[in-house]
Amino acid sequence: MDSIRVGIVGATGFAGAELARLIAQHPVFEAVALTAGAEAGTEIGKLYPALEHAYPKTTLVPHDDESLLSCDVVFTAVPHTAGMQHAQRLAEAGVSVVDLSADFRFSDKDRYESIYKTTHTAPELLEHAVYGQPETMRAELVRLAEEHAQGDAVVVGCAGCYVTASILAAAPAMHAGLAQEASPVIIDAISGVTGAGRKATAKTHFCSADESVEAYGLPHHRHAPEIAQAYARLHPRLDDGGLVHVIFTPHLAPLRRGLLSTVYIPLAKQTTTRDLHALYEKHYADEALVSVLPEGVWPKTASVEGTARAHVNVSVNEEEQVAVCMCAIDNLGKGASAQAVQCANIVCGLPENTGLELLACIP
Repeated sequence: MDSIRVGIVGATGFAGAELARLIAQHPVFEAVALTAGAEAGTEIGKLYPALEHAYPKTTLVPHDDESLLSCDVVFTAVPHTAGMQHAQRLAEAGVSVVDLSADFRFSDKDRYESIYKTTHTAPELLEHAVYGQPETMRAELVRLAEEHAQGDAVVVGCAGCYVTASILAAAPAMHAGLAQEASPVIIDAISGVTGAGRKATAKTHFCSADESVEAYGLPHHRHAPEIAQAYARLHPRLDDGGLVHVIFTPHLAPLRRGLLSTVYIPLAKQTTTRDLHALYEKHYADEALVSVLPEGVWPKTASVEGTARAHVNVSVNEEEQVAVCMCAIDNLGKGASAQAVQCANIVCGLPENTGLELLACIP
């Protein structure tokens, strides 16, 4: 098979560098353009020596470099508002975009603007973009693959790390209609500091983050509406525009990478742990990158570090009839860059796990 030319906008951030690592091992994708802002002109191997062997003497180019326009697909690993700017230019040139920012996660322009407090400057792309969470949006991504094969530029707005783990933890229960519609779903999620980006802040500085765990973003974190939107799509009685009420609390932990989401779902009917676990096994039986662990084996971040995989398990508090649903992912892997590659694989007509069958280090 001929190689597929890809570019990475924002290759010096943690997600961008992780994309470069994954694409270097991909059997079909060829990275032909790696961009940076202030660090343009620097060799990527000097910033990330781990990438030197894969990208010898490869110089980072500016974000507006013309080489991006010759790509088949470009990954935009940039903050929100920047994603839409790059996507507009690339789509106009006929290049498909897989965006890792939040700019294409909501199909409704007003909804996006109310949550992110900024104007969306590419509403025509937003209208046709597909949410990049393959396990729950596969049919829509396959439709984009048909458009991409016809030469049309398409846009994927990848789900974020907290949202991905929270979706995968709850999806089988939601899809089966087990959630009480009137009761809120409560989510406690813990992430490593790389989820906050490469630039250190007072919160993520070593002296603040080391040996400390803290909650943040309360009372209304902006990922909560995205999770609620995904749950409503899954719930058979709410996919006509209803709403799942979500209480979401993120926590920062002294980890480099890794994310664990625990989702508490009040159940609409009597269920046991054994029955719910069997439901989860059946739901994810054909998924290439989601593993349902055996009963009593709980997801942990170390088991998925550096991989594209999600580890899921579930328990039922049978006295209270609350499902406790857990998912561990690598926040830079399945929570960002690996999921972006998974989406790009689908868009390009490849098996979605191409280049992503990675194992975590042991121990």
